[in-house]
Amino acid sequence: MGLAERRLAESIKSNELPAFQNKINEIAGYEIKIEVDWDTFTSFDETPLNRLTSVMFESVEFIIKSICIDEMGKEALKEKLNTIHLINTDDFDAIKMELKDKNFYLTFQLAAYSYGSLPDSEILKYIENQL
Repeated sequence: MGLAERRLAESIKSNELPAFQNKINEIAGYEIKIEVDWDTFTSFDETPLNRLTSVMFESVEFIIKSICIDEMGKEALKEKLNTIHLINTDDFDAIKMELKDKNFYLTFQLAAYSYGSLPDSEILKYIENQL
């Protein structure tokens, strides 16, 4: 990781992540902790860090908004989710999601010229089926 990646990671930690955290908490009506596995994002060039905010944050926001459209959704989510873990990989076959012990793990492949992720609708369906 070079200086540019360190600066970008620090900017995201200090600015975008707190704002995103507040937005998610406001939508859900309770505190959902957002944990970023920084080592998996900073092991490459700036691309995964840029995609963290433009791809992963947007997916998570869409999913939380879709679930929390009413009190029933908010209550169901609160019972099953405390923390969202965002993870990057350079292995397309390692793209996955898992909701376990009130922790949601979301792994995207953001480290290549073309990125790999899961469709928002698939993530939403998976989580809703767990609620």
